[in-house]
Amino acid sequence: MKEITLEFKKIVGEGKTLGRHKGKVVFAYGVLPGETARVRVTLEKRNFMETELIEVLTPSPKRIPPKEDHYISCSPWQIMDYAFQAETKKGLVEDLLYQTTKETIRLDKFYEARQLFGYRTKIEYSFTTENGKLAFAFHKRGNYRDMYALPRGCALMSDKTNALALEILERLNQAGLTPADLKTLILREAKNTGECMAALFLKRKDLALPEFKVEGLTGFMAAYSNPLSPMSTADEVISAWGNDFITEKAGGTLLSYGFDCFFQNNMELFETALQEIRAASFKCEKIIDLYSGVGAIGLALRDLADKVYAVEAVPNSVKYAQLNAAQNNAANFEILCSMMEKADAALLKGADILVLDPPRAGLHQKVVKNIMELLPGKIIYLSCNPITQGRDAAFFLEKYNLVRSAAFDFYPNTPHVETLLVFEKN
Repeated sequence: MKEITLEFKKIVGEGKTLGRHKGKVVFAYGVLPGETARVRVTLEKRNFMETELIEVLTPSPKRIPPKEDHYISCSPWQIMDYAFQAETKKGLVEDLLYQTTKETIRLDKFYEARQLFGYRTKIEYSFTTENGKLAFAFHKRGNYRDMYALPRGCALMSDKTNALALEILERLNQAGLTPADLKTLILREAKNTGECMAALFLKRKDLALPEFKVEGLTGFMAAYSNPLSPMSTADEVISAWGNDFITEKAGGTLLSYGFDCFFQNNMELFETALQEIRAASFKCEKIIDLYSGVGAIGLALRDLADKVYAVEAVPNSVKYAQLNAAQNNAANFEILCSMMEKADAALLKGADILVLDPPRAGLHQKVVKNIMELLPGKIIYLSCNPITQGRDAAFFLEKYNLVRSAAFDFYPNTPHVETLLVFEKN
């Protein structure tokens, strides 16, 4: 493959660093602005090149040693001084919101991470072999065929969870299992209660599995998952013990969720985000919570409304939202199972507060249309993708004023960030 040497200039939206070489834009991870580096071209198009780092020739004063060899796969900003990370994220969010809304939006607050490692509540390990033994692995970024072996797990998870994972790995090795047998291992940890569960996904149904009752786990499941699918789904449960859920505590609310339910990945800052959301809310008759998951936000606001209506598309998340309403004595909380774009638009009529927390793709265009027709009093929009959030905000700004904005560094050492925009009807 072709190798080139160039100076990189700035970090752009996806967290890559951009430079130019012979009239073409060049992207790379693992390089900081102002650094000259030698890179290998992995993809070349007419106007741009994707590359991978070979060597940094002139290091930036902002560069620090990464904690892990595989950092580009899991957290490519481990090489950045944290103050520079936070400054960069804040600037990127404001730039992306301007590009999508054509409005100058300055964040009122940027909440920095207090824990740079060990913060994640979920991890998914693939498998490879290293020195003749089964090992955990991550795929190399942008290259699904090649993998990094992970002898100690990943530093984004807690020491406790990594120790549990490595104990499971040891038992898999003792049983003589190989990557041809195994798809992935998922671990989920409740930070405030200490509960942890694991799910092992198998490529075959006829495996002789070892005992998985590991001290520190509250539940375990081994399930067959179609090896032709990239998703780790439990097509058939082979064995299980303990609970198939864990319970977290967030802002005084007990929240149980299952193996396959969405849940926020940084509890400390999610609780900060809940405080911001409550501060933007008020006593009212009706709150609507779209994309509600297991009810984390809607239930946190239950004391502020006569009625909280939540809407969620994933049946298992709806089941846990109902359980969570019961265990928090939230008689005024009701959840509907529906795709957002198929839910009855009349639900939005008369809403005092509309809470939105969609996936990275943002809002379906029909959802935006319904909002703009029925005009709830206040919109509170939490997002993990400022690009799609800005796209949706551009519509809201036709009839609403932006009154509050904040970003939360849910994902330190990565390019990702959580943003909150609050709109009031003008």
